[in-house]
Amino acid sequence: MINIKEFGARSGCKCTEELQAAINEGVKRNEPVTVPQGEFIIGSLDLKSVHLILERGAVLKASDDCNDYITLPIIHNEMREINPVLYSLESDGLRISGTGCIDLNARAFFSEEREVPDYGVTFSEEQVMECTKLYEYRSFQPIFIWKSKYVSLKDFTVKDAPSWTFSFFDSENIRVSKLNIENDLRIPNNDGMHFCGCRKVIIQDCIISAGDDCIALSSIMDWDIPCEDFTISNCILESCSKAISLGYMHSIVRNVVISNCIIRNSHRGIAVMSSTGTGLVENITISNMVIETRVYAGNWWGNGEPLCMMAVYHNLDNCKFPVPKRQWKQNIRNILVHNLICNAENVLALIGEDKNIENIIIKDIVYHEKESPNRYLKGDSTVDLSPASHNAIYDRSQPVWCFLQDVGHVEIGNCTAVSLNGETMCIQNA
Repeated sequence: MINIKEFGARSGCKCTEELQAAINEGVKRNEPVTVPQGEFIIGSLDLKSVHLILERGAVLKASDDCNDYITLPIIHNEMREINPVLYSLESDGLRISGTGCIDLNARAFFSEEREVPDYGVTFSEEQVMECTKLYEYRSFQPIFIWKSKYVSLKDFTVKDAPSWTFSFFDSENIRVSKLNIENDLRIPNNDGMHFCGCRKVIIQDCIISAGDDCIALSSIMDWDIPCEDFTISNCILESCSKAISLGYMHSIVRNVVISNCIIRNSHRGIAVMSSTGTGLVENITISNMVIETRVYAGNWWGNGEPLCMMAVYHNLDNCKFPVPKRQWKQNIRNILVHNLICNAENVLALIGEDKNIENIIIKDIVYHEKESPNRYLKGDSTVDLSPASHNAIYDRSQPVWCFLQDVGHVEIGNCTAVSLNGETMCIQNA
């Protein structure tokens, strides 16, 4: 076992070169590399296929100097630049374990100024503080894993990410367990874990707080590589955006089991997103969940929906890769949702186009409507379909808990829904 202090690393000091030398030696000798108690300041590090052990009290802290980060020769489809803190490219057997901490130090780059959206109303001081923070520089994809296999992440804490905390691309056989991810809830795009075109992934027993998606599955780095064969279980999640996101624009996501999770204080609970014609999300089960939503002021996608399936055209024109040439008639299909308790500020929603949402079963749901001090900002009867160019509007003349629009075969049964006033709520099919 190799201790980084053997290579000159000292607590309280910048020691990127020393840690890289220890990692290189650990890979060469096939021995674990340990980070002892103390705070070690780092710029970009190539983890290769190392087994890195963060001992109790150990902190790897990202530098507050942007010159300490390299830019990888890999272009992100949406964000372009990849300037990570930790990265591993085409590795086999990367492991990070232990009870220490990785501090990604977003606070060094973000100000307390806020981006306040123009909704035509004046924001209170409390609402302003819920809006996204501004920055001039940040590390994009601070922990970046590319075309790797047999990755294991276990037990440690990551905090204060400036962008996607963990970003995986075209990787497989990944096990993530017992991680704590503690991000600033007012920083945009700081997803807890974003998997792009990955396969055979197990995520379990994690606690994640993030300004953006806690766990996201997409094909955003390559529209033709599916994200498939995932299990997500026994997690506690909190987000100012979506706690769990499946799909996005032209992504292909399939074969996902989500169970035994608690979602607290999240702007939207679970989002299933697919663009008309070009995207596909299929073969999903969602079960045994407690979902609590609350609407946050600011530029956050969603509007308090505990579950939203949206198959409408959405395409951001800032992406590098073109829209794929495919026209599937069904874009969300084969979804089973059961045993959910929802305490929510807005409706469950299934919004399609030309009945492109098909074969959905929703059963055994207990829904309680919550008071919402912020839902009026986007509209009391609005389902946010961002990044689409329009939203969905339902009729609130009756208390509604589930809203369907332009969908195919959907079965809903054995559900109990109670409004703020104790009234039985209905399903609305537009």
